[in-house]
Amino acid sequence: MAPYLSIVVPLYDEEESLERLYDRLKEALEKLAETYEIIFIDDGSKDQTWSIIERLQKKDAKLRGIKFRRNFGQTSAMVAGFNLAEGRIIITMDGDLQNDPGDIPLLLEKLDQGYDIVSGWRKYRKDHFSRVWPSNVANKIISWTTGVRLHDYGCSLKAYRAECIKPINAYGEMHRFFPALASMTGARIAEIPVKHEPRKFGVSKYGFGRIFGVFSDIFAMNLIIRFSDMPLKGFTLCSIPFFVLAVFFGLLALAAGIYDWAAGKALFFIIVAGLTGSLAIHLVVLGVLAELVVETSDLSHTTLPEMTQKRLL
Repeated sequence: MAPYLSIVVPLYDEEESLERLYDRLKEALEKLAETYEIIFIDDGSKDQTWSIIERLQKKDAKLRGIKFRRNFGQTSAMVAGFNLAEGRIIITMDGDLQNDPGDIPLLLEKLDQGYDIVSGWRKYRKDHFSRVWPSNVANKIISWTTGVRLHDYGCSLKAYRAECIKPINAYGEMHRFFPALASMTGARIAEIPVKHEPRKFGVSKYGFGRIFGVFSDIFAMNLIIRFSDMPLKGFTLCSIPFFVLAVFFGLLALAAGIYDWAAGKALFFIIVAGLTGSLAIHLVVLGVLAELVVETSDLSHTTLPEMTQKRLL
């Protein structure tokens, strides 16, 4: 019989915390009335993480594991866990003991109120300000661009109904955007404060350089969601400022010729108007080509699942 809960935990060099995490997970899950499974994903660890997973699995049939040949990142690890998960409810969390498994019942309680996704909010975050400040900026940008108002997109402790999350394919750092992606299909999303504990073992696997990847993914996600099925519209919108500039410099060139401004100004304005107009035309042409590509290509990675809350047959 398939379990009700699937706990998906990406791991990268977490040999020091893994057994403690497993014990705390078992303690929290055994208190629940629901059946469960635990899925550990070793994201190319260089330490003994996989050996510990193998040892734990020998004594616990509810534990399952996936090992990557190299480090692919948290998003790929989560997607692999989703694909393997058999539960109706999927819960994700970090493997560094900063998320508290004791918060799992709170997530489930909120789901039972009719929500499809419940996201954790590390209201009192125990990280260095160099990580907290960029994260806060990213959260505000994501909330503003997607319309899904969450305080903490980066918190890995989340609960999903399986039908909402399993069909979504993701890459890069897109795991933080799962709630926003699912919201486009009508998923109901809630956020609750959860505990966040100081890191006890090792160091963070994510440096300052990840910020640039996050912001590029914000741009890519909005582009994919809004214009993947109508790229001509997106390219045309981008071309409008250049058309405006072309007209502006064209009028300046006309004025320079009529009123006999300084020598060379009219020619300069004509050249600038020609360049900006040419760029605008090129963007529109790219949009037309993109429309042809969309018609002939498999864009399943940009397709979001259709969610039907009720159906009468």
